[in-house]
Amino acid sequence: MLSAQNSQEWELGTGSDLCIYDSLPFSISMLEEGFVSSSEVIFCPAGIERSSPNDIRKRYPFNWEVKYNNIYLKNAEGIVYEGMNEHGFSASLMFLENSQLPEKERELIPVGASLAVNFFIDHFKCVDTALLAIWDIRIFDDLGFDGGWPFRIALHDTCGATAYVEYVEGKRSVYTPSYPSFIVGGPDYSRLIKLEHIPEELPRNRLEHLYLDIVYSGWPPNTTLILLSLYMNNFADKRYYGFFRYHQDRELFILTPTNDEAVFNFREIDFSSGTEVSTTFF
Repeated sequence: MLSAQNSQEWELGTGSDLCIYDSLPFSISMLEEGFVSSSEVIFCPAGIERSSPNDIRKRYPFNWEVKYNNIYLKNAEGIVYEGMNEHGFSASLMFLENSQLPEKERELIPVGASLAVNFFIDHFKCVDTALLAIWDIRIFDDLGFDGGWPFRIALHDTCGATAYVEYVEGKRSVYTPSYPSFIVGGPDYSRLIKLEHIPEELPRNRLEHLYLDIVYSGWPPNTTLILLSLYMNNFADKRYYGFFRYHQDRELFILTPTNDEAVFNFREIDFSSGTEVSTTFF
């Protein structure tokens, strides 16, 4: 939960996103403990209707039918920040580190940005088809005010394809880097790094130190070393959650700062209830 001193503003700092390719494509993200704490894991079956009479500034309704079984995570403040569907296609929400959302704008971010995660995993099974629809997604285009809360949607699929969709000061940008790639928050915001190249400048944080460890470990990257390095460099101080998306296996693996684990594999999940079911893991 957010601390008392932050009750008037949300601290929307979230971590980094790493997409690599070894024997199987998978991707990793790191999220701060305060953002993830008290989250729900929601199991959503195909065929249900996701709708509301109003979105954002009560100008546009939205209504669609969920095409694919999926799971998504929603934090205590109502923000949907991570999801994967039965085809191994994932969508993740990230904010610029140290962004703050004033109280008067709180309702806009969870609706506009969170709907993006649901929209993508409800409708698409690969990055290519998702990119065709990005320019027609209306919920992002009508915010109607100057916001200091840039955010990013990271998309990954079973082929190793990656896309990052960013919204900064109302402007939309789409990046489609070839794997492997590493994207981090921070002052420059759109920092895409290719793993086969040594960066020209020194890393600014521990996750970029991890990047150097991966590069110097040899090519192709050693999956076991990457996971071990993530644990040693980021979980020791009990601040980060790790989300490991095994796209071809249709599996979402979550490691908490206290070393608890949760594994959600679509081969083991029963979506036959016909309604959304939620559980609290964190």
